[in-house]
Amino acid sequence: MIYRIFLPGALLLLVAFGPADDMAQRPAPQKQGTRQPDTCGSHTVTRFVGSDATPSVRHAITVASGQEQIRWIKPGTAVTQDFRADRLNVILDQAGRILTMRCG
Repeated sequence: MIYRIFLPGALLLLVAFGPADDMAQRPAPQKQGTRQPDTCGSHTVTRFVGSDATPSVRHAITVASGQEQIRWIKPGTAVTQDFRADRLNVILDQAGRILTMRCG
């Protein structure tokens, strides 16, 4: 009889307090407005956002950023998820215009 009362109560406590451990180990979210360091030269080439990614623009971005590792990403392109702080990712739209650039 005592197990009928004790067991459901114990299970309820485990369910209620079980996730508290997991939540305490999560990293704090980044503050709004904090900027990551520019390790790939992306801030030096922001003037090219909105330009067509022609060979001459691609060369100008390579020279201005000083990066040999540039990944040109078109919509639907499969990319690896390995993060490289020194690699410049140039995100293109369907028409081949530069939408944004970021390290990674």
